[in-house]
Amino acid sequence: MIIAIISVLFSFLLDNFLSTNISYSLTSPSIFSTIYTLIALFIIYPYFNNEKKYLYILVSSALFFDMVYTSTFLFNLIIFLGLYFIVKKLNFWLPNNLLMSNITSIIVIFLYHIISFIVLSLVKYNGYDISLLIKILTHSILATIIYTSILYFVLKKIYDKFHIKQIR
Repeated sequence: MIIAIISVLFSFLLDNFLSTNISYSLTSPSIFSTIYTLIALFIIYPYFNNEKKYLYILVSSALFFDMVYTSTFLFNLIIFLGLYFIVKKLNFWLPNNLLMSNITSIIVIFLYHIISFIVLSLVKYNGYDISLLIKILTHSILATIIYTSILYFVLKKIYDKFHIKQIR
């Protein structure tokens, strides 16, 4: 379980590092803009047999993400939990391999941004229109695929080396 926590923590810090050093924002996304924490959370999911432990990591990460990056309370938690149920169904039907991990990550990142867009539109958030949403989605594809692939191979190598099939 420590490997999963380290990968989520690393991704959380990577979100911070890239957002401050590459200087991208909601209104001016970069090709490096994606949500690394969210990707890590759903890449580690297949390694968990114990749903309670996984949900503890997910809820903790979502609350920290809310406080540090968005200054909202429970907004990202609700989105992360909703995405968890979608990924749970996807992992039930699809195999755990690199292609499916990349597809799942893209689905998760797209759904996160689309849900955020809908909610922000409903509360009349200024400056966030459909063209900006499309720009954010297209800019996040490359970073999502690269980070998902790297994290998938690193975690697979570590878990294979230590003969860990699933976290109980």
